[in-house]
Amino acid sequence: FEFKTVVSLCSETSYVSLTMSIFKPMIIRWIIFVVPAIVGTADGVVGPNLKNEIVPSISTTVSSQDGRNRPHNYKILKDEIKYTGWRQIIRRTVLAPPRPHHGEKVIEFDIIDQSKSRNDLENSSRAVIVFAWNSSTKTATLIREYMPACHRILNGLAAGIVEGDKHEDDLVAARFELEEECHLGGGTWHRLTEEGISVPMDKYVVTEVTPYLVIDPCHVPDPRPLDDEEDIEIIHGVTEEEIRQMIREGDMNLVSAWACLLALDRLRELGEIK
Repeated sequence: FEFKTVVSLCSETSYVSLTMSIFKPMIIRWIIFVVPAIVGTADGVVGPNLKNEIVPSISTTVSSQDGRNRPHNYKILKDEIKYTGWRQIIRRTVLAPPRPHHGEKVIEFDIIDQSKSRNDLENSSRAVIVFAWNSSTKTATLIREYMPACHRILNGLAAGIVEGDKHEDDLVAARFELEEECHLGGGTWHRLTEEGISVPMDKYVVTEVTPYLVIDPCHVPDPRPLDDEEDIEIIHGVTEEEIRQMIREGDMNLVSAWACLLALDRLRELGEIK
């Protein structure tokens, strides 16, 4: 009887130990993540794990300027132009820094330069995009054009490449594009990024974009001509809600949507819209 009892106790002890080894990590996670969420709810604050929310990661220790130029150990070994047409395809060879499970690694990327023919690969090519606003009607002027990559006709904003032989700076390029594509000129101009800052168009595109808002430009009766491949319809009188609906429905590309949202934010700051 005593032997059986000892065996039984040992078996139960082993079972308990096995059970605890399995469930202990789950219990610890429950204590760390679930209990604070429940407590937060009880205090009138909904815990982040109890709602379908995406909580942005916000750094309060570095500015956006610092973030844009944060240090890294990637090194460009060489750039080679592989194709030149309306755009350029560049083969960029990069030396990646060591990671936990391997040493330095050489990686090749195919990246796009929006410029037609540019030999200066040391500096990013630049583009501009313009949101035109009428303060009397509280509406914007958009364009509608064929977009060959998605094979659709979509709404968007006047935009174009900054060309060194035609434009003194980004603002001049923006004024030219607005006249060519919207038949508008003059007005009050607002840069929508910090002074001197342009924004990378995409992870694999070297071109950087500067967005502008222009308020109350005037009609230009004899505008600069469009490029040969452009076929643009000018759309006047577009409301804020219509613009937001276009963005939600995918009736605008990402760059135009981004510039529209920046412009609407600035218009709200200026008291133009509520």
